[in-house]
Amino acid sequence: MLSLSLFEGNCNECPLKGKNPFMGKDGLYNLARAAYRQYVDEVVTKGKPYRRFTEDFLNGHTYSICTCFQGRNEHKKNLGVIKGILRNCQGFTEELWRKGSFEKDDFMGMQDFYDATDVPLHNTPQPPAPGDSAVQTTFECYLNKEQMSPIAECANEAHLFYTHVSADDMYSLLHCRTNFHLYANRINLIAKLFDCLSYHRLVCHKWQSVLHAHKLILSRKTGETISPSSYSSALSKLNKREDQAAEYIGMMVKRVKEMGRTDGNENK
Repeated sequence: MLSLSLFEGNCNECPLKGKNPFMGKDGLYNLARAAYRQYVDEVVTKGKPYRRFTEDFLNGHTYSICTCFQGRNEHKKNLGVIKGILRNCQGFTEELWRKGSFEKDDFMGMQDFYDATDVPLHNTPQPPAPGDSAVQTTFECYLNKEQMSPIAECANEAHLFYTHVSADDMYSLLHCRTNFHLYANRINLIAKLFDCLSYHRLVCHKWQSVLHAHKLILSRKTGETISPSSYSSALSKLNKREDQAAEYIGMMVKRVKEMGRTDGNENK
């Protein structure tokens, strides 16, 4: 009887003996790396259309070299994730892959972005890629100005922005006021703030795209809007370690959430 170890990436009786690069704990990353290398060669260097590259890559990796059904199932699952990323996150993927490198931290940011992206069901209209036409136009934020005060306090205490911010500033930010912007001081903690707000359903899951589309937060060094991939990569690195400022942000956002519940109970 065959048994599977997902960490070794092969069955005990598999003749490959763990040599399949697309299996095991790094299997998904290695498959993404293979897609990245093919993208650079075919799209960047040779000018092949992105859609053609995507179909060619997926067709070229349809079947696993594993002979066991467990290995085939794991490969099918990994390929499904890559298919979802390539087809539903084109704008984000191309932006990330045109940087000139693609390491494991970059992939983790890519996976975080994909996991927070609503994937359309079969036979439903495909939305434009995030980089081409922003579908999400607002944060879907319904926080009142009173709830903005602890968010502003949090932003100032953790030095998220280059200048001191007020509750009105945070209200303008989260309601996408025209021509409003702030300069980032700590991108990773800004990403943490929005990630916590999204986790508690105080803003939408696609907050990176909304920030980018409205140019709400700019780089202090370049004056350019910060890309969605920069937020995802910074957040991924931050989540790997303990950080007191990140814990403080999580506590403050939870407090904001509780304020909303209290207001709701008082209005009943």
